[in-house]
Amino acid sequence: MRKLYSLIFSLLLFTGAAFGQTLKGHVYDADNNEPLAGVNITYKKINGDTNGTISDPDGAYEIALPEGGVDLLFSYIGYENELVPLVLNRGDVKVKDIRMHIQSNLLGDVVVSAGRFEQKLSDVTVSMDLLKAGDIARQAPTDLSSTLNTMPGVDINDRQPSIRGGNGWTYGVGSRSLVLIDGMNALMPGSGVINWNIVPLENIEQVEVMKGASSVLYGSSALNGVINIRTKRPNLTPTTSLRAYVGVYGDPANEDYQWSDKAFWRDGKYDVEPFLRKSVLSGIRNPLYEGFDVSHARRIGDFDVSAGLNLFTDEGFREQGYNKRFRVGGNLTYHQPMPDGKLLNYGFNTNYMADNYADFFLWRSPKEAYQPSAIANMGREANTFYLDPFFNFTNPNNNTSHKIKARFYYRGDNIGQGTSNQKSILDILGNMGTDVNSITGLVQNIQNGDYSTFFPVIQPILQGDLGGIVNGATNILNGIFPTATTGDYCDLLAWVMKNGLPTDQSDLIPWLSGALGNKTDKQTDIDKNYTYYVDYQFNKKWDSGIQLTAGATYEHMKSVSNMTGTHDSDNAALFVQYDQRFFDRLGVSAGMRAEYYRVDDYLREADTKLFGTHIPVKPIFRAGLNYQLADYSFIRASFGQGYRYPSLTEKYARKDIGGVGVYPNNQVKAEKGVNAELGFKQGYKFGNLMGFFDVAGFYTQYTDMIEFRFGIFNNSTFEYVNGTRDFLNMVSQGQMPGFGAQFYNVSKARIYGAEISTNGVYTFNPNTTLTYNLGYVFIEPEDVDYKRKNAEEALLDDPMRMKEKSNTSKYLKYRQKHTVKAVLDFQWKRLSLGTNIAWKSKTLAVDYLMVDEREKSQPELMDYIRYVLYGNSGGETLTSYWMDHNTPYCVVDLRAGVKITKETSVQFMVNNLFNKEYTTRPMLVSPPRTFVMQLNVNF
Repeated sequence: MRKLYSLIFSLLLFTGAAFGQTLKGHVYDADNNEPLAGVNITYKKINGDTNGTISDPDGAYEIALPEGGVDLLFSYIGYENELVPLVLNRGDVKVKDIRMHIQSNLLGDVVVSAGRFEQKLSDVTVSMDLLKAGDIARQAPTDLSSTLNTMPGVDINDRQPSIRGGNGWTYGVGSRSLVLIDGMNALMPGSGVINWNIVPLENIEQVEVMKGASSVLYGSSALNGVINIRTKRPNLTPTTSLRAYVGVYGDPANEDYQWSDKAFWRDGKYDVEPFLRKSVLSGIRNPLYEGFDVSHARRIGDFDVSAGLNLFTDEGFREQGYNKRFRVGGNLTYHQPMPDGKLLNYGFNTNYMADNYADFFLWRSPKEAYQPSAIANMGREANTFYLDPFFNFTNPNNNTSHKIKARFYYRGDNIGQGTSNQKSILDILGNMGTDVNSITGLVQNIQNGDYSTFFPVIQPILQGDLGGIVNGATNILNGIFPTATTGDYCDLLAWVMKNGLPTDQSDLIPWLSGALGNKTDKQTDIDKNYTYYVDYQFNKKWDSGIQLTAGATYEHMKSVSNMTGTHDSDNAALFVQYDQRFFDRLGVSAGMRAEYYRVDDYLREADTKLFGTHIPVKPIFRAGLNYQLADYSFIRASFGQGYRYPSLTEKYARKDIGGVGVYPNNQVKAEKGVNAELGFKQGYKFGNLMGFFDVAGFYTQYTDMIEFRFGIFNNSTFEYVNGTRDFLNMVSQGQMPGFGAQFYNVSKARIYGAEISTNGVYTFNPNTTLTYNLGYVFIEPEDVDYKRKNAEEALLDDPMRMKEKSNTSKYLKYRQKHTVKAVLDFQWKRLSLGTNIAWKSKTLAVDYLMVDEREKSQPELMDYIRYVLYGNSGGETLTSYWMDHNTPYCVVDLRAGVKITKETSVQFMVNNLFNKEYTTRPMLVSPPRTFVMQLNVNF
C-alpha cells in the first residue's frame, strides 16, 4: 500500500510541475465595467496546439497554465484583443482582472442578421447598415419609421418599408422587407403590414438593415431585405431610462389646408385626447402629439429582468389622422449555472399593446388636402399580445449551440370610422343646398313619367357628344344641388354605397324616408388572428474556420375576419448555411432553404417544378463571399433567391383595409426574385478623421411580382369593371359599383442601380466631435413588359377601360430614381447641434385611376370620374396638383440639445424646417413644419 501511495504522490508531483499554476479573475468592458461572458482565453502549447477556456456569465474565468513564460490571449468579437504575457513559477495562483476595449474602428461593429450568428460588420457578404440607440435618440422619433427614413437605401413610403426600391406602395400590405424584433417577425400575420406602434422604441440597442434577398435564413417577406431590431439586455448595474416629448404641428404653407379653428380643440371634436391637452397644453390650438417612455433593466442573481412602457397620443396634422397607443412589455431571462464553461439561459419576452389609430389616402379635394374623402377613411381599434419563450444552450467544448424560439400571438381588430366623419343624409343634403322634400318631389316626378329634368343630356347622348353630356349633367346637378362641391358628391356617394339602393322603383320613397337621419354606425365586429410559431437553430464551429448554421421553423395561423373570411395556414421550412474563412482573409457563405406553405385546402401554394415533377416545396439558394484586400479594405459579392407568399389580405380581402374597397383574388401567386450585388468597403483614418466608404452595385429581378390596381369593381360579384359595357350591365342589374383595389401578379420587373455611402466621425479635440452619415442611391425600376402593355393599351377605344399606370414610361409605380440623404451631428461639451437632409427626385409613375399624365386635347370620361372622386376646386384637380408638385424636393430637419447633468438632457427640434410642401404619391401631402421638445433622463 505504501508503494501505491508513493506512486500516486509522484504522479501528482509530476503533473503539478507542468500544470500546477493557475490564473483566475474577471473580464470586464473597459468603458462601463460590465462583465463579458463568453470571452475566449487561449494560449499555445509547446507542440503548437491551442488550449484555453471561456469566461462565464459573470465574466469570471480560471485557467491552468504551464510553468514558465506564456502569452495569454483574450479575444471577444467586437473588442480589441488583449495579449497578456505571464511568467509563472511552480504552484503559483494568480488573480488578474482584464478590461477589454471596444474596437476603435467603425468596421468592428458586431451584427447577427447576416448569418444568424455574431460576426463583424466588415466580414458580412451583403450590404448592411446599422442604427445605434444613440442615433435613434437624437432623432426624437414618435416611431422607428422616421429614423429608418434617414438611412441610405431605406425608404418608408406611407409607413411601408422599401429597400433600394424593392417596394413601391401598396398601402402597407404584403411587405417585401421583413421587420424583426430580436429575430421574431414583427409584420402582422394575415396582412403582412408593419404596425410601427409595436416596436419598443424605448428599449432598442441596435437596428441592423440587411439589403438584398434574405429568404434562405428568414423565409417569406425577406425578398427585399431584413430590418432586425435588437433590444437591450440587462447588466449588473440597474438602469432606468425616461423620455418625454411634445410635438406641435405648425400651420401648413397653404392656408386652404387648415381644417380646424381655434375652438376645435376646446370643443372636444377630436377623436383622441393627449393627456396634457386640457391642462399644461391647453393654450396650444394647433394639433399636437405627446409621448412618454420608461424602461428599466437589471440583473438579480442569475436573472435578467427588463420592462418598458410607452404612452403616445397624436391628434394628427390631418383630420382623421390620429394615433393613440399604450404598450407594455418586458423580458425575463434565467442564466442557469453550468459546469465546464457551458452557457444555458431560457426565459421569455412579452408585449401587450392597445392602439387606436386612423388614416386616409384619398383627400376631399385639392384645396382640402388635409381632410379625408368620405369614401376613403377609416379607423382601427386593436389589441395585440404576444408571448415569446426561448431556450439557448452553448457548449464551448465542442463549439456548438442550440437555440429555440417560440411565439403565441393574438390580435383583435375592430374597424370603424372617426366621429368627425359621421354624417347623416340630412347633413349631406343640407351642405349641397337641397333638402329631402326636393329630392322626394324629383323622385315622384320620375315615377309619374316626367323625365324633363334629363332633357339636357338626352340629345348629347344620342349624338355621342361627351362634352355635351358632361355639360348637361353638370347643369342638371347644379339645379338639384346648387351649393354642392365635389367633396359633397363624394359624401353622398359614400352614404349610398353604405346604405345601398332600393331593389324596386316602387320602394324608392319608403327607402329614402327610412334612411333619413341615419348616421354611419361604428362597426363592432372584431377581426381575430391567432398565430403559433416555433424556430430551432443549431450552430457548429470548427477550428478550421467552418461554421454551420441549420434549423427548422413551423408556423400555424388562423384568421377569423369579416374582411377576409375564416382561413388557416401552415408554413414549415428547413434551412442550412455554411460559412468559412480561408487564410484569415476570404470568407465564403452558402445556404439553401426548402419551404412548404398551404392555405385552407389548397396544399400546393409552394408548388415547384423540379426535373419535370411538381413538388409542394419551394427550394431557394444563396451564396456570397467577402475578401479582405488590406487591413481596412473589403470586397464582397453575393447572389440570393427570394420569394414572398401573398398574405391572406392580398388573396381574400373583400371589404375594407384602408378606407376603400379591397376585392379578393384567390388566384394571386407567390412572387419570386433574385438579387445580386458587388460591393467594396474601405475604412479610412486621416489624423482625427475616421470612418468608412462603401459603394455597391445591385440587380434585382422579380417574377410574378404582386402589385395592386385601382379601379371600379362590382360590389356584388367583386369582378373588375373594365369598360363601359361592364359598367352599364352592372348598373342595369341594380348592382352598386365600388371603388377600390385588387392585388394581382404582374409579369416581370427588374431594379438595378448603385449605392454610395460614407459614415464616420471627426474628432476636433476630446470635447468636440462631428459624426456624419452620407449616402446616395440611384435605381432603375423597370417593368420588363412595358412595351407590350403600351401597345395593347394604345388599341383601347372604350373610355372606361383602365390602364395600368399614369404614363407610358418603362418605370414601375411609386419609385424615385435618385435619393440623397445626410445626417450630421456636432457635439461640443454638453451642447449638440444636428441636421437631417433628404433630397429626392420625382415619382416616376402612379396608378392610372389616380392620375393620367398623357397629353390630350380635351378631357376624357375618366377625367370626369376623377373630378368626382378627388375633387375639382376652381379648376384645380388632382392631376394638375400632381403635375405641379411631383418635382424633386429637399427637406431639412434641425435639432439642438444640451446635457443639463450627467443623467439629464433636453433636445429641441424643428422638422421640415422650411415648411416644404412635397408629395411622393398622389394625395399624400407632407406634414407641415413641426416643433418638438424632448426630455431624456437616464440613471
